[in-house]
Amino acid sequence: MLGDDKMAETDATYIGGKESNKHLNKRRSQEDKSLTNEGKPYKAKKTIIGIIERNSKVALKYVSGETTQNMVEFVKTHVPQDSTIYSDEAAAYTQLKKTYRHDNVKHSLNIYVEGQVHTNTIENFWSILKRGIYGVYHQVSDKHISRYLDEYAARWNNRSLTSNERFEQFLEGSESVLSYKKLVK
Repeated sequence: MLGDDKMAETDATYIGGKESNKHLNKRRSQEDKSLTNEGKPYKAKKTIIGIIERNSKVALKYVSGETTQNMVEFVKTHVPQDSTIYSDEAAAYTQLKKTYRHDNVKHSLNIYVEGQVHTNTIENFWSILKRGIYGVYHQVSDKHISRYLDEYAARWNNRSLTSNERFEQFLEGSESVLSYKKLVK
């Protein structure tokens, strides 16, 4: 569980190319928002939600959208009640006050830090995740995005390990057989 003894931050981000960088035929149609200009189904950016404990671990999840239900369920899964959580002012986080000590930053008023209240840690993680995906993989499929998220969460969560500890952890994790069928499902 995150947030037991430290403050946690929660936020959402979107992964996918900028609309203005797409070829005209790949852009969202102005007449029918569910299609591209060439008539194929439009694929919106992927929504990723995350919780990060300051100076500690991160948990990530790919969801269908930044809804209150998605956000609150994810937080309740990873953070014990009565913990302190900071977020931005998205409406999806309004329910957190019922279960947690919750405060938010007001990005719409250009307030990004107010004492201990900020989301800079999770924003830092998002920059690392996006730079890694865009720089190394260029794009990710819906089918495998959870695996990419697991990879970057593991990198973050194990960043304080020495090279030897990381190698030992790799060996321990690779003792079982990974079948191709399990890998591609």
